Amino acid sequence: MKKYTQTENYGALTGYSLETSKVDMTTEFVQMIVTQRGFQMNSKVVTTSDQMIQKALELKR
Repeated sequence: MKKYTQTENYGALTGYSLETSKVDMTTEFVQMIVTQRGFQMNSKVVTTSDQMIQKALELKR
């Protein structure tokens, strides 16, 4: 079944028009940076805890 524009509820196509997005780029970039920093901090926690476990195992020997 083919769907055609400007029929029923399928909308219309407009050529050479600028997309008006409702996404705030500043907010999205800030959120991306915050998420990346959180990932980096969690990664550092895992690395540090791994090093602490290694040191504890070395002391036990």
